[in-house]
Amino acid sequence: MNNPCVIPTPGEDTVGDGRWMSMHARFMQEAKTTESEIVFIGDSIIQQMQFSTLWNEKISSLHCLNFGIGGDRVENVLWRIQNGELDFNVKIKAVVLFVGTNNIDCTPHEVFEGLLEIIRNIKDKLGDVNIIIPTLLPRGQFPNPYRDRNDHVNTFLLDKFFNQDIADELTKNVHVVSVHDNIIQGDQSISHYLMYDYLHLTDTGYTKIFEPVYYKLCSILNIN
Repeated sequence: MNNPCVIPTPGEDTVGDGRWMSMHARFMQEAKTTESEIVFIGDSIIQQMQFSTLWNEKISSLHCLNFGIGGDRVENVLWRIQNGELDFNVKIKAVVLFVGTNNIDCTPHEVFEGLLEIIRNIKDKLGDVNIIIPTLLPRGQFPNPYRDRNDHVNTFLLDKFFNQDIADELTKNVHVVSVHDNIIQGDQSISHYLMYDYLHLTDTGYTKIFEPVYYKLCSILNIN
């Protein structure tokens, strides 16, 4: 059975207004006309980050592009990368990749394999660029199967990239940042102060959860 996560697929135009493809076209234009050095690419959690205090006070100063699209799945980001979003900017030093929580009908291993395919494609486009992968976040106010699935994806990522002593061509310059810890409370719930709908982050949530990503970028790019 084919893994849908490794089959490049454009986003569905469920409403009929062509927004997804319009955003893809805009991202390609931004990549062509700006001199940004860092690209954030992924789903709504990346998309909404550009409105956060963390982005505006810290991340934006690093000359970043935000290529987040709400609802995107692994195969959608794979399609976008294969169809031009990283083709024009030769100055890119780092890519932050965050996608997978929307693949609710896929197994953890299918999501993991899809992320590996995205990494291969980024490397094909940009060579030895640094790739930062924040771990997937828990979702739902209380324990549920999708939390478990995301946890299993994170285990695969950490085993492949974080715990490996010797890097190979695929793992070289790939940095997994564990951001999913300290979100679930003692009673196994998630606070709406961090995730207002138990999926998307509040402003406080962005600072708490993604500040380590900012510091990792500063570290690998030697930014004081």
